[in-house]
Amino acid sequence: MSKLKCERRSGYLVCYPHRRRVKRIVGRALAALGAVVFLLLLVYLYVGNPETLRLPVAQKVPEAENDASKLQAVKYLNRIRGEQGIPPVQLIDFNVAEARAKYLSRTNLFSHYDAEGRHPGYWYTQLDGGLYGVEENLMMRYVKANWLPMSIAEANYTDAIHNLVFNDVFSGWGHRDSLLDPCNNYVAMGTSYFWNGTYGARYYVVYMVAKWVEWVSPPRYEGGRFTAEGYAAPVMKPKFFAVYYAKYESNPASRHSYDVGDLYFCKVLDEPFAKCKDAQEPAGAFTVEKMQDGKWHIKIDMPAALDRPGLYTFMIVAEDLRGLKWSPLSLWGHARVGKCRIMEYTVAK
Repeated sequence: MSKLKCERRSGYLVCYPHRRRVKRIVGRALAALGAVVFLLLLVYLYVGNPETLRLPVAQKVPEAENDASKLQAVKYLNRIRGEQGIPPVQLIDFNVAEARAKYLSRTNLFSHYDAEGRHPGYWYTQLDGGLYGVEENLMMRYVKANWLPMSIAEANYTDAIHNLVFNDVFSGWGHRDSLLDPCNNYVAMGTSYFWNGTYGARYYVVYMVAKWVEWVSPPRYEGGRFTAEGYAAPVMKPKFFAVYYAKYESNPASRHSYDVGDLYFCKVLDEPFAKCKDAQEPAGAFTVEKMQDGKWHIKIDMPAALDRPGLYTFMIVAEDLRGLKWSPLSLWGHARVGKCRIMEYTVAK
């Protein structure tokens, strides 16, 4: 039943049903419309916008999605290498790639060196045995915002490969040369990200791998001796055996590249009477012999007293007999051509 509204007119009390004012009706209608618009806006922000994803905490990328991104990146890298006349690479699973990516996101120390000043060769040997030649390449995506962009939340290895090859001028094209070097016939990748609600970073770790040796007795340093025995591919003629020494890096955050240190020992493997310059020749037995199937039999047994604190990297350098031509862009890139590191094994003292 409607309420009555009464008022006095010409001495009479007149009552009539109360009607809502149009102004109030319009106001409430506008308020309802505003609520609908607000809800639609929320739906757009959380569902319809492909560029951003609001998450309270970082979420792990599903393994299947991660693997698919890796395979797509390898295909892209091989397309680039193919255009340069460089043979393709294959994907290989290395523990060190994922471990290093997680370390970067956990510590936010964007450096090839860890907090203790150790270069990547140490962790490669610890986690994957130091069986082959490797090069570590790093790439980071950084954002500062109050939401988590898809560029951080989702792994995109192809984007990392593109930047390492084509946007590498500030790194002197060292990453580019590493990814295109014909010595490297495998690639391992890992990624992880950091996010604190205000800023974050996605870290990519790309290991280029020169896998040319089948090991009978893998590289090993124990009891003051280094030993290794295996067969190198016919196209990789072992030329030098070397040991490099590096002090622990005192300021890891300041280093944007890395090296394995200074030459400590050196032995020419393919010429009996040749000697290395500016390095002591190690004692021990060194055998390199070409087999009937074309492979190179390598056998090393040497005493090595590692008496100074630091990192010692045992290395075999081979001559690439394929005669491939390519064009490095880094300052010292010409030194890479035709020379392949086919073993790197690092010991910390």
